[in-house]
Amino acid sequence: MRMARPYLLSLVFVLVVMAGLSLLRDMRKSESGTEVAVFRPSAATRLTNSNLVDLLIGLQLATPILRVEWENSLLTVEFKVNAARGLPVEWTRDVEQLLRLSFVKMENVNRVLIRYAVPADKAALPSNASKERDGQTELADSSVKSRLLLAADIRRTDSWLASLGELGSADPLHDEIWRERLRMSSTSEWTKWYGPVPTYSTRPAAE
Repeated sequence: MRMARPYLLSLVFVLVVMAGLSLLRDMRKSESGTEVAVFRPSAATRLTNSNLVDLLIGLQLATPILRVEWENSLLTVEFKVNAARGLPVEWTRDVEQLLRLSFVKMENVNRVLIRYAVPADKAALPSNASKERDGQTELADSSVKSRLLLAADIRRTDSWLASLGELGSADPLHDEIWRERLRMSSTSEWTKWYGPVPTYSTRPAAE
C-alpha cells in the first residue's frame, strides 16, 4: 500500500502536464490565426433591421436599389430601372441571389416582394446598391418617389424554389411559366415606356 500512493501521485502529475501541453498548443493555434472551434462565429440565419443593409450590400447586386423594407417576415426590395434602357441583363441573377439569401440562408423570411421602378424625378442615383453618407455605407435613400413598372411576389412555400438555380438563366418577363412562378405583373407605366409584354409558353405539348 505504501508503494501505491507514490504511483498514483505520479500518474496524476503526468495527466496534469499532458492537459497543460494540450491547452498551450490550442492557445498557440489561436494566436497564429487559426480559430479555436469554441469561438468560431456562426453565420447569421435571421434577417433583422440591424443586418439587413450589410447582407444586401454583400450580395453585390448589379441593379441599384431604390428602397428596401423589412417587417413581419416580409422583405420588400425596389430596384431602379433606367427608363431609356429597360431591365438590365443581370436582373434575373440579382433576383436569384436575393431569393437565395431570403429563403436558403435566412430562416425568418416568408415572403419577398420585388419591384422595378423608375424614379419619379429621374434624378441620378448611385450606380450600385449603396452610397456613402457621413462616412458610412447605406442603401439608396428610401424617400425617393418612384413609378412602378414591374412587380413580383415570391413565398417560402412556393414549390418551384427547388429549381431556384435555373432562375438566373430564365426569362421571367416573357416566359409564362416563370411569370406565374414569380407572380409577375406589369403596370400601365411599363406599357407607356415599352408597350405590352409579349409572352410565350414553354409548357410541353399535350399528348
